[in-house]
Amino acid sequence: MPTLKNHTPRNWLCWLLLLLIQVAYAADKPPAEISNANLYLDFDLSSGTVQHWSLPQLHGASGHAQDMAAPKGQLFSLSGEIDGKPLSDWQQLAGGWKIIERQNNTIVLGLESPELPFTIRKTWHLQENRWRVDFTLDLDLKKLKKDQLDHLALQVGPGIGETPATGLGMGQSIYSFTELVYSNPQGITTLRLNNTDAPDGYVYSEADQWNWVGLQSRYLALIMAPINDSAKRATWQASIPRPLPGEAEHTSFETSINIILPTEKLGDTPLQSYQWSVFGGGKSYTALVAQAPDLGGLLFSGLWDWMRWLSLGIMHLLHFIQQVVGSWGIAIILLAVLVRLAVYPIAKNAILAQKKFAAIQARIQPELQEIRKNFKGGEQSELILQLYERHQVSPLAGLKPLLIILIQIPIFISLYHLLGQTFELRDAAFLWIKTLAEPDQLFSLGIDLPFFGAYFNLLPVLMTLTTILSIKLNPTASPNEKSSLRQGLTTCLMGLVFFVLFYSFPSGMVLYWTVANFLQVVHQKIAKAA
Repeated sequence: MPTLKNHTPRNWLCWLLLLLIQVAYAADKPPAEISNANLYLDFDLSSGTVQHWSLPQLHGASGHAQDMAAPKGQLFSLSGEIDGKPLSDWQQLAGGWKIIERQNNTIVLGLESPELPFTIRKTWHLQENRWRVDFTLDLDLKKLKKDQLDHLALQVGPGIGETPATGLGMGQSIYSFTELVYSNPQGITTLRLNNTDAPDGYVYSEADQWNWVGLQSRYLALIMAPINDSAKRATWQASIPRPLPGEAEHTSFETSINIILPTEKLGDTPLQSYQWSVFGGGKSYTALVAQAPDLGGLLFSGLWDWMRWLSLGIMHLLHFIQQVVGSWGIAIILLAVLVRLAVYPIAKNAILAQKKFAAIQARIQPELQEIRKNFKGGEQSELILQLYERHQVSPLAGLKPLLIILIQIPIFISLYHLLGQTFELRDAAFLWIKTLAEPDQLFSLGIDLPFFGAYFNLLPVLMTLTTILSIKLNPTASPNEKSSLRQGLTTCLMGLVFFVLFYSFPSGMVLYWTVANFLQVVHQKIAKAA
């Protein structure tokens, strides 16, 4: 049976003194972190990785600061072999990484020890511009064997803290994703990896032929842009993890990029340095273009050039209106009013032409019915065309009001991409709507329905009703009761299609279309009364 005879007060005092020394040492040891108003970087000294890349001014779904290193906490890990031994073994032998230098906006981490025949240093320097960081990786390999070739890779990812969205219906994939994005002389390319199309990942082997590479989600981006020649000569490959059963659809959220460092023969270049400019934060246009490299091309990169410039123009216009009125929802409503005012002359002529066409069609209805009764096929069509010519009207005149919709389609498409990508709209609330960048989610349904999701959205209902009303007010006369019934069914079917299609779209876009429909109805009412 153990006794306490050896645990004298002197021994207890020694143990307490040792504990106090360890606590004092830990207190004097500088923390492995740097921060400014926009970024907080916290490092894991066992591996030299970034375990927290937090954006203090932004909040994720949990309510805490957005962490682009979550959930793995392994951003910018270095892997490979040096002198025939895995880097992880060298890290264990050295007892991990050490803080070599730390200032307000700069930290230098070193993997160095008398037991190591090399030194590696990572230098992080926070820039004044939002979410910009300079990163340098220095290798001193002069103690290694000559002609020993090494393999080293710097990993971007896995993922950037994005999590799959739930309950948002068939448009769910536009709200939550993580994908590869890179720029080369041909332009900007985005790619969502999956195990079917790219089971072994995506390999880019053209050194010196890329401007930057990284990962992006709807509102966040982590971009690496090489600065010096050594970094520019690197190649890279992107991959996703092997999926577990039932999780294949979410593996793209853990996309990683391995930048393969172009190690040289050690006897020729024992000292090597790789420098990058890193952007890691929200895809705000002002932040993306604040300094070189200009990353503004991340926004609306999939559009034709003229559509992209239209989207950027609408974005700047919305920004201006929002700064004046103080509300993104009112800004979208005013945008719909401005567009309606811009197309008013065309809309006025189109509605007047349609009224004229409806009056003529009502007058010639008996003759049309007679032709349809007595003639068939091509002869019937030719006689109907001759009838319209005699009354100096085109059979297509009734379609002129569609010009109003066609003119607004490019604006609608631009607004779709604008609300899908503009960072400033991320938390833009309006009335009962928590964010204009997602469905309005008036209340929970308590069940996740196919196509529709887990929420009742009011705006698509209002949009559908105004769409049907706008079609109903169309002054084109129906030739008979049967045609009138067919027209009514077609109207209801169109309303149903619009309802299903737009139900899971961003509420800001549905708000715009609802207001545009309402303005169309008002104009038709005024024109009808005139």
